[in-house]
Amino acid sequence: MSRKEKELKELVTEQPNSLTIGPPQDASSYHLIEPFSYLLSSHKQESQHAPATALLILNQEINVDLVRLWQLADVVVCADGAANRIYNYFATTSNQAEYIPNYIVGDFDSLKPEIGRYYESRGAKLIRQSSQYANDFNKAIFCIQLHFLYIKHNTQWPKEIDTDSGLSTTFQDKFQNQSSIPIKIYTLSAIGGRFDQTIQSINQLYILHQESPNLEVFYLTQNDILFLLYKGVNYVAYRGKTTFSKNGDTTPPTCGLLPLSSRAVVLSTHGLKYDVTQWTTQMTAYVSSSNRIVGENGFTVHCSDDILMNIEIDL
Repeated sequence: MSRKEKELKELVTEQPNSLTIGPPQDASSYHLIEPFSYLLSSHKQESQHAPATALLILNQEINVDLVRLWQLADVVVCADGAANRIYNYFATTSNQAEYIPNYIVGDFDSLKPEIGRYYESRGAKLIRQSSQYANDFNKAIFCIQLHFLYIKHNTQWPKEIDTDSGLSTTFQDKFQNQSSIPIKIYTLSAIGGRFDQTIQSINQLYILHQESPNLEVFYLTQNDILFLLYKGVNYVAYRGKTTFSKNGDTTPPTCGLLPLSSRAVVLSTHGLKYDVTQWTTQMTAYVSSSNRIVGENGFTVHCSDDILMNIEIDL
């Protein structure tokens, strides 16, 4: 074993398969992240102070339980051709007309006109934004921000929105590109499909946290959930390890801490199978993949900068 390998091994502690890791005592000293709160069937009733929840659907194949997610969202936004996807998803059900998105946003180069008319006639708001300086994901994010801001201020949407980039200019002119409303955005189909789009989705996680810290964005796939851990101390909380599996499996789920920004990140963790202490990770160097979560109800990660995390799920 080389000296470098020995030094690296000394920074890693192998933990048992079950640990109880409580949150830090000082609630103001850490970021509380609850990526699975959307699974709480009584989400809207549990707390009047719960963050607003948005479901954002992008234009890729839908391979998750859309009904479950839809019912727990405060607002549903489709990015352009995603409306075609949900139409086909519910086409074989008897209650298709119950699943009408609140908004369909984009340049509409993918949206089938007859599907757009179907949803618009049933109450969906279609917002054309033809600007090519923002993608449909960004346009949908502006829509979500404005939706909750107008509710907070008890005002109606403008009668007309500029069809080029009206959402972004409205957010800028009326609200100075800022909102203090905490919103959890669960996004489908951001990962997968074309690789350049996947990289852009990950890039947007980092950018959105800097520009709109009121947002918590989670990407859901058939296999995992992805989200940012923030600079400082993070406590990731959940009800128990059965949360990760629809079958109630308690096997520690696989996870990764992925340094996909431009900077190296120094990590210290507590509650993973292979906990690390003052461990530097960066692309082209050491990366913590294929780790496992052993904390029964949560785990902590202290990081010197924002870092992407993925957790394997079977939901």
